[in-house]
Amino acid sequence: MKQFIACVLILLTSSSVQAQQYSLKNYKAIDGLPQSQVNMVVEDAQGYLWVATQGGGLARFDGSEFKVYTTLDGLSSNIISFLKIDSKQNLWIVHPRGITKFDGRTFKVFEQPGMPANNKRLRRIFQQGDSLFFLSSPGTLGKIFNDSVYYWAKHVKKNKNIAYSHLLPSKETMLYLNDSSFVILGKSGKRSFNHSNDFNRLYSMFTMNQETWLFTDSGYFTLDTEALIFTKRDLKVKNTVLFYDSNKNIFWTRYKNHLLKETITTTTHKVDTIKIEGSIVQILPDSEGNTWLATNGNGLYKYFIQDFNKCSSDNMRSVMAILKEDDGTTWIGTTNQGLIRMKGTKVEHFIDSKEPYRNAITCIKKSPDGTIWVGTQYGLGQYQYKTKTFKWFTSNEGLSGSSITSIQFDEKGNLWVGTFGAGLSYYDGQNFKHYTIKDGLNSSSIFSLFYSAHYKSLFIGGEFGISDLKNGLIYHPNIAEIGNTNIYSINPFRDSLLLIGTGGSGVVLYNPRTMYKKRISSKEGLSSDFIYFAAADPHDDIWIGTEKGISRIRLDSNLQIESTLQYDHTNGLEGIEANQNAFHLAKDEHYFGMIDGLYEFYTIESKEAKSFPLHLTEVSLSYGKRGIQSYSKGVEGFFKIPVDLSLPPDENNISFNFNRVDKRYPKSVKFKYRLVNHDRSWSLPSSKYEANYSNLPPGLYTFEVISTNNIGAWDLTPLRYNFEVEAPFYQTAGFLFTITVLVIGLILLYFYLRVRHKVQRAVELEQIRAREQEMLRKEIARDFHDEMGNQLSRIINYVSLLRLNGKSGMSQQDLFSKVEGSAKYLYTGTRDFIWSIDPVNDELSKLFIHLRDFGEKLFEEKSISFRAYNEVREKIVLPYGFSRQANLIFKEAMTNAFKYSEAQNVKLSLQRRGNMFIMSFEDDGKGFSVPDLKSTNGLQNIRDRANRIKSILRISSTPEDLSQDRKGITIISLEFNNIKLIKYGITV
Repeated sequence: MKQFIACVLILLTSSSVQAQQYSLKNYKAIDGLPQSQVNMVVEDAQGYLWVATQGGGLARFDGSEFKVYTTLDGLSSNIISFLKIDSKQNLWIVHPRGITKFDGRTFKVFEQPGMPANNKRLRRIFQQGDSLFFLSSPGTLGKIFNDSVYYWAKHVKKNKNIAYSHLLPSKETMLYLNDSSFVILGKSGKRSFNHSNDFNRLYSMFTMNQETWLFTDSGYFTLDTEALIFTKRDLKVKNTVLFYDSNKNIFWTRYKNHLLKETITTTTHKVDTIKIEGSIVQILPDSEGNTWLATNGNGLYKYFIQDFNKCSSDNMRSVMAILKEDDGTTWIGTTNQGLIRMKGTKVEHFIDSKEPYRNAITCIKKSPDGTIWVGTQYGLGQYQYKTKTFKWFTSNEGLSGSSITSIQFDEKGNLWVGTFGAGLSYYDGQNFKHYTIKDGLNSSSIFSLFYSAHYKSLFIGGEFGISDLKNGLIYHPNIAEIGNTNIYSINPFRDSLLLIGTGGSGVVLYNPRTMYKKRISSKEGLSSDFIYFAAADPHDDIWIGTEKGISRIRLDSNLQIESTLQYDHTNGLEGIEANQNAFHLAKDEHYFGMIDGLYEFYTIESKEAKSFPLHLTEVSLSYGKRGIQSYSKGVEGFFKIPVDLSLPPDENNISFNFNRVDKRYPKSVKFKYRLVNHDRSWSLPSSKYEANYSNLPPGLYTFEVISTNNIGAWDLTPLRYNFEVEAPFYQTAGFLFTITVLVIGLILLYFYLRVRHKVQRAVELEQIRAREQEMLRKEIARDFHDEMGNQLSRIINYVSLLRLNGKSGMSQQDLFSKVEGSAKYLYTGTRDFIWSIDPVNDELSKLFIHLRDFGEKLFEEKSISFRAYNEVREKIVLPYGFSRQANLIFKEAMTNAFKYSEAQNVKLSLQRRGNMFIMSFEDDGKGFSVPDLKSTNGLQNIRDRANRIKSILRISSTPEDLSQDRKGITIISLEFNNIKLIKYGITV
């Protein structure tokens, strides 16, 4: 009990005595530091710390990790005694026997000439104007100008060595020589003076308030560097001054082997001992409010102000609930150590020795009438001010359950109590009323409650989302994001919104009236999605407690994330896991109960911290495997980023590395990036500082990246990098133009050749037609002469015979009959001739009908039975001249059958077999012997006609044999497939 009260007293006095609690963090080899002997630390313009070690090489620190450079990377030696960043941000690295220059990409080594044993040991380097000067043992000066060494060892004064060097407020360099004289190197040259009239021995020099102070055997002096006058000064600091921090007005001093921090005001002189191991080599305040202590043998220390001060000793363990009243009375509930009430210096401790579960406090609330109510794992306690005791309510007194999880009051002062496993209880001061699953609750376990006077509703958080109790009815809002999630916290935000903390789905902002909802999760930068509490302070900053620490978020008027900061063990939280109801958020103070005690948040003044710019550290091809400089017009910046980058089409795999140095909140730095003309939106916030793009198509691109600054706010203007991926030759405008012209030319050539071909074809066709017409005329003339001319000649002869032999010889009747027959034959031949040359009749069906009609008239005269069969139903167009020749062939056959066959039945047929057409004529007459008739003129004539129309003529005949009672049969068939097909198309 005494130990516990002692820890409470520490809690009471911590706010006033330890308003700013500093902390030390040690970086050693296990943290990535290459070697524990640190000789020097410098900070560059990007915020990086460059650490020189005694044998481990050079290290670059960005707050999160060390990047190490050694002789394998190009250093002259892994032993580094001094570092200097020049005006062009080049890093000069001093080794015992040489110097290395690092420009961010390459190392350049300057080695002393001669044998190593004869070389002088280099100590430090400084810049004066455009030149760099370096000191060597035993005290000579060397000079580098335009990356060339002018000399390695030269005395400032003849035979005099340099003991110390100091950078004056005027940026001039003052050298202290071994003859007790000073030399100031400036634009006007060298100025020399002595201190023998003022003091004998110089111990140290430092700058304070733009004055140069000297600590000597005669006390403190200041130096007027213009008049070269020493002035005796008083300073309350009696120890050796190692460094003066002008930003914080702190003297870093040494007493024996102890490092001291001395703060002097007009009324106080405070001295703090900094407990570190190893001797101090250098003290460096950085631009973010941290102080770095380089030690000889114990690594690097960061001395910084904690964001969180632990207000309790280790005896106070988990703090589960906090309530601070307006009069300053503070109530603290613990896990198993009961309840603490503090007012001023008075401390009261409430612990139940009979019922230990009542010592596990879950929540503390103050009713509108000022009554304090405490929820425990066994019962609800009402504080009695008169007796300073608690009146307890359990299930025996009417509560639905005894394990209390949350307490709320409505505007009438009525009490709402959430329980674990027993639903919700309502208490009006006289009676209890219960709400269970039967009444509409979605779970028997209530984890959080919030009564909203704005909505006149009680919001209930359980195992399966959130419920709304209004006017005795329970509603279940449809919030898909938290439908099956435990709700551990419900708190108001800007009156109309609810902040809902979930066990796995992050934080949800919800408007019960408009049904607006917005989720904030690890994708938006939270350290975890398991939320113990989410609540807003009077400044509208949202504080979120998780199992991985505490997050602080600020939203703008559109509820977009404006800033995000993460706090964990690096910010002073030793036990990083938060508790559900353990927070107090007031205007000027913030307290949080964690699993290891109570913490107060300390707001660091923004003027103490600088936010460094976001920058690119590398642009590479194929993850650095391919060179990129040859595709750019130059480089810029310390990291030599390519300028005006234009990549060939086969080098389209590009990587970007970027960073923002934050040595105070390194885990809070988040990045978002996008590639304009490729990505549709920004990437999700991430701590990853690399972006890779593969197989980029040709085009102009802009890589944009933003990050959070030292207050967690996102950059308003992104960092942009423009580059181009060239199109392959077959996609260039010139190539496409050439191809277009070529294609158009080919098209025009094609049409030209086609038209030319058509013209030539037309000319050829015209010539062919002319030849065919000539041949046709000759053929018509020949046929006319053969067929009709003969008949006309006969008629003429018969008429002449009539004239000469009119009265004797051949009878006139016979001559008239012959004239009549010749005239009929002439008429029929003329008609067939005219029919055959008519193009309308160049059709197979019309040819067949014409032959059928001829046969019917012919065989009707002798009563010979004639039948015609047409099995072809298609409309078949015949080549020109085909009808005439075929007509003559079959008329010849029919006429011969009529005259000589003595047939009783004849048949004409037309059929199709595949692509072949067969027209045949058959009679059952006396037949004939085919070999005997092969040389006859009539048979040869029809064969010639068949050959003209490229058809096959087949003649088969079986002679009549009366002795065997066998009739004869004759078949004449014409086979052809050279039909004319009509084609349709378009001619351009």
